[in-house]
Amino acid sequence: MSASLKERISKALRDDIIFGRLMPGERIKEAWLSEKFKCSRGPVRETLIQLEREGFLELIPNQGAIVSKISPKEVEDFYALLELLEGKAVRWATPLLKPEDINSLKQLNNRIRKISTESKNCIEEWIPLNLAFHRFFREKCGNDKLNWIIEEIRIRITRFRYTSLLVDSFDEYVKDHDEIIALVHKGNAVEAEKAMQRHIRHAKKILMKFLSRFPA
Repeated sequence: MSASLKERISKALRDDIIFGRLMPGERIKEAWLSEKFKCSRGPVRETLIQLEREGFLELIPNQGAIVSKISPKEVEDFYALLELLEGKAVRWATPLLKPEDINSLKQLNNRIRKISTESKNCIEEWIPLNLAFHRFFREKCGNDKLNWIIEEIRIRITRFRYTSLLVDSFDEYVKDHDEIIALVHKGNAVEAEKAMQRHIRHAKKILMKFLSRFPA
């Protein structure tokens, strides 16, 4: 089996779920995927098993796969972990960052700032840049295991973020990032950690408010 084929199928399904083209509870059949990607059911089946491990799908015996439904409790638990872990990533990364690292963070946040909320693709543009901002700290903090754990959590919540994100909140996210960058630039690791924790709580509040209205 071609690894690239499995990766291509995985990415296509993951993107469809993250960006709302496949909705929670929607059924996905192996035959449909085999026909779509012009392949046997072997790579399709392995892809579905992988996405089940990642939390995107549920496999039901003799029925195929369905897109996992959003659980408010699960999301709240994930954000509690993110608040703790990403705060530590910022705290540990701060004393290790060089001037060019700070400039890279500023440039990244400026790219986020320039995203037009009037663009029909604004969410698709925003998500990878926002993930890159957060990934920056955990890649620089010197703890590869922390990086891996946070990445696993982020994968599982990205599709939830997409369903709830309001374009009106873009400016607030950018301001949160500005505050974090400023504190990191000053070398104030403790306050930078607190700023990241506030930022995570802010994101969670937006999502939980959405889930309280549309729990399915």
